[in-house]
Amino acid sequence: MERICCISINHKNAPVDIRERIRVEPADLQAILTHDAEACPLNTCNRTEVYFTTLEKASLLKLLEGLSGVDGARIEKVCEYLSGSDAVRHLFMVASGLDSLVLGESQILGQLKGAYRQALAANITDTILNKALHRSFRTAKRIRTETSIGAFPVSVASEAVELAEHIFGDISDSSVLIVGAGDMAGIAAKRLKDRGVKHMHIINRTLSAACDLAAELGGYALPFERMSDELAASDIVITSTGSMHPIITRDMVASAMKVRKNRPIIIIDIAVPRDVEEAVGKCYNCYLYDIDGLKAIVDKHFVHRETEAKRALEIIDEEVDKFEKWLDSLSARSTIKDLFNLMDSHIADQLDSLSIPEGEKTVVENTLRASYKRLLHRPVSFLKEHPEIKYIENVRRIFQLDEDFSDRHKG
Repeated sequence: MERICCISINHKNAPVDIRERIRVEPADLQAILTHDAEACPLNTCNRTEVYFTTLEKASLLKLLEGLSGVDGARIEKVCEYLSGSDAVRHLFMVASGLDSLVLGESQILGQLKGAYRQALAANITDTILNKALHRSFRTAKRIRTETSIGAFPVSVASEAVELAEHIFGDISDSSVLIVGAGDMAGIAAKRLKDRGVKHMHIINRTLSAACDLAAELGGYALPFERMSDELAASDIVITSTGSMHPIITRDMVASAMKVRKNRPIIIIDIAVPRDVEEAVGKCYNCYLYDIDGLKAIVDKHFVHRETEAKRALEIIDEEVDKFEKWLDSLSARSTIKDLFNLMDSHIADQLDSLSIPEGEKTVVENTLRASYKRLLHRPVSFLKEHPEIKYIENVRRIFQLDEDFSDRHKG
């Protein structure tokens, strides 16, 4: 099962100053893919990963170095490199939220599906990764259905609100500024509304997106140019944009604090790359937390989730085993053997269903066997002449040789 490998730069091993600089798009990978290689990149606020087949680790590290400007040796030091069943297990755990900063969060599954759609559109995945990714979606669905690990849905964005409550207590009368209108900002805004926040302003570079979110939550949308004024008026700032550079500087916050007469302000930066300059945290009475700073408060229901995670890991082991068996079957010899086993099974079923004298069964069995062999002659001969994976996969799907033969076309 060494066909699948993974390079992962994630929150467990890589500091945010490296993670925020590394991002891989499908187009970046096309330049290094050989004709038989597959790849799928995944970019989230806590990880950049590439799942791949038949590529050299060194070529990927060189690509990451070129894209990020981070020394390749430093990337290699902080990244996880996984191969074979370890890589597949990691993929299934990521899809299921078991490798996330907040154990059991569900947002990552949507991000993985989005990454897969982009890779599929770029034509950089094929039989093996298509199957692995769909199996990861199936595994995540099983875990959501068969365990209660998602009974308390959380995310980094919702934990940011927990942090604000921890510092201020009742936040219902606090003035809140949300910077950004994407998924993470939206989750934070919804959680704030659930906690009774009445004064919520939303700023985004695209004002229409801020208006949409504000209309949904009963907040107020403002143009991006109002940032400085809103910093001075806000008690809590949660920012999550897609900017590649800081949009909130120390000078901006220092000016805002003068207007506020140094009343406390909490700024929670859940963006990667970071939206807020690190020096902002040095401003008097300004409490700055970045995404790594949330680690101490995430997973409020840890004991519950840890218990459920044990069952989830059992499900992952089951699914990895099934995938491993499928991968091992991707040979012409194994598929031909499975075809003839299928033939034997059908013959046995037909003989059991017939009410004929025992002495005639041998004649009927020989007739059926001869007919099935004629039917299988063409696909068997084709596989012997063309033992490529894509043809093997097609034969296995046509004859439904795998218990999950249909799952490649299900999200």
